[in-house]
Amino acid sequence: MKKLKLEIKNKIISHLLVHGEKKTSENSLLKSFKELQKYSSKSSKKLVQLAIMYSLPVFKLHKMTQKKKRRKKVREIPAFILNEKARISLAIKFIIASVKKKATGSFYVKLKHEILLNSQNKGNAADVKNELQKQVLVKKRFFRFYRWHS
Repeated sequence: MKKLKLEIKNKIISHLLVHGEKKTSENSLLKSFKELQKYSSKSSKKLVQLAIMYSLPVFKLHKMTQKKKRRKKVREIPAFILNEKARISLAIKFIIASVKKKATGSFYVKLKHEILLNSQNKGNAADVKNELQKQVLVKKRFFRFYRWHS
């Protein structure tokens, strides 16, 4: 369990990296954890786990281009995410992308707000996950093209 928590922390740090500045991403993550701890009675680790759990996708959409003569046709084929680490990584990407979309405020404050909202299943990352699941349901007829051998 402790190893999984360390892996999640390292994944978050690696997704926050900008131009190889690991120290900067560690500092912003630490600041947001401290802000979470001040704001909530639950531990910050528990809140991050809940936020990741609520934004954890089961499916993803592969974009495949089919070239027939001069025109290209892009097909989105739904696929299961079998690997648990890949699911966690995609959930972290959803959270960080929704934080980067917000315009005002410092990054660690926006990260704190997004983690709090996602831990209550109300954040943008949870909405992105739900939209993705709806798109997969619409395109479920393409499951016959899914490569089951992963």
